[in-house]
Amino acid sequence: MAQTRSAAKADKHDRYQSKYRSSLPDSLVQRSQRNHRSTTPRDNKTKSKGNFIQRFFGFIVSLCVNYVEYDCQLNHSQLVRMGEHVYSAIDSSWLDQLCMSKFWNYLVEWYPLWLAPNLITLIGLLINLVTVLILSHFCYSATEQAPSWAYFQAAIGLFLYQSLDATDGKQARRTQSSSPLGELFDHGCDSLTQVFVTLNVCYAMQLGTERHLVLTVMFFSIALFYTAHWSTYCTGQLRFSKFDVTEAQMTVIGILLFTSIVGADIWNIRIFGWQLKIICMLTCLVAAIWQFSGYLNVIFNEGVGKNGSTVADTSVICPLCPLLAVCIPFLMLYCKSTSRIYDQNITLLCLCFGAIGAKATNRLIIAHMSRSELEVWDWIYLSPFIMILNQYYDYIIDEYLLLLIATIYAHISLIIFCVLICKQFCGFLNISCFKIDLQKQKSIKEGQSTSSSNGRRNQNLHID
Repeated sequence: MAQTRSAAKADKHDRYQSKYRSSLPDSLVQRSQRNHRSTTPRDNKTKSKGNFIQRFFGFIVSLCVNYVEYDCQLNHSQLVRMGEHVYSAIDSSWLDQLCMSKFWNYLVEWYPLWLAPNLITLIGLLINLVTVLILSHFCYSATEQAPSWAYFQAAIGLFLYQSLDATDGKQARRTQSSSPLGELFDHGCDSLTQVFVTLNVCYAMQLGTERHLVLTVMFFSIALFYTAHWSTYCTGQLRFSKFDVTEAQMTVIGILLFTSIVGADIWNIRIFGWQLKIICMLTCLVAAIWQFSGYLNVIFNEGVGKNGSTVADTSVICPLCPLLAVCIPFLMLYCKSTSRIYDQNITLLCLCFGAIGAKATNRLIIAHMSRSELEVWDWIYLSPFIMILNQYYDYIIDEYLLLLIATIYAHISLIIFCVLICKQFCGFLNISCFKIDLQKQKSIKEGQSTSSSNGRRNQNLHID
């Protein structure tokens, strides 16, 4: 009896639904059918697939954010100590004392007061970047000969960079805008510039004709620059010897100008059976070893921390780990390669090598300025190890493609690191990286006009 009653109710409900649907317009019926179809299992699968893609990309974004926060964030205590940092250096450079300091003091007086010191440094870096790109267009594998004007513009570019790099600090004192950010920004740009300068030397002397020579020169360049800041991390003071950065840059300028005049073939002539470029490189190698031994003596004997440790009271040996993580994989990668892919793309290999070395050096500079423990590991070190694994497993990925990806990743990682660190430090100091406060400019101009008027008044009194 109950079943009969329920069946009658269901039949009555169906008749009501059909009568109700027949009274509706066709458009509403079609919309109702579409809504009914949207709940089918196939659409549920599509919906779940879309949710999976959305969650996957959300995971990738969160992973990137966490990587950036881990890689590029300084804690509050580090920022405080960096804000308290005072630049300290001993300059014994022969050329600086002889003539270059006078030239730089004269040059800085021509700068407008609105020109920020960090902007001067950045302009110098961009000039060097342009010159190395021009030369690399003609000498990509460091075996070709470029036009004379290409070597000449590289020499002029390096001289301009040297002048700008030497006057940014003077401009900061002149405009009363000195801050620890200037030291960080200046040395960060220098870490990339030394890679560009080394490449220009390799192009001018055609060092690519001798296997291992380009990478050997790049290795000593990166290692010496890193070791100089390693000794600074131990002593708290940057030291310039009699023959240092200025003299080395002038030597490179001379090499570029000499090549532009007589041609790159001059370096292939033989003297007592040895090529001229081999003799020059051996001389530079002996000088580099001598300089390196001097840095090691400072590192192991002159630490200012507890028991001869670093400024952060950490082990003086600890900074050796990043240097080995940078240099050893690239040397293994190049020496174990059975193809000529790295010789043919030596510029790309050196740029990748240089970017990773520059980031390691920047971490060391930050550790010195913040008097904190050095971050030994960085994910940028992973790219050369992946290239070694690819080589070990008989090139699962194309060797050139992997080198290109590693180079792009290394430069992106370096740029993001530098930009975010500078942005964070600027926010902490409440200053702008590339601008000078207008009120400071007005006060400086008023001070200059007052001093000049006082000078004229004193002169008139003296005449009277």
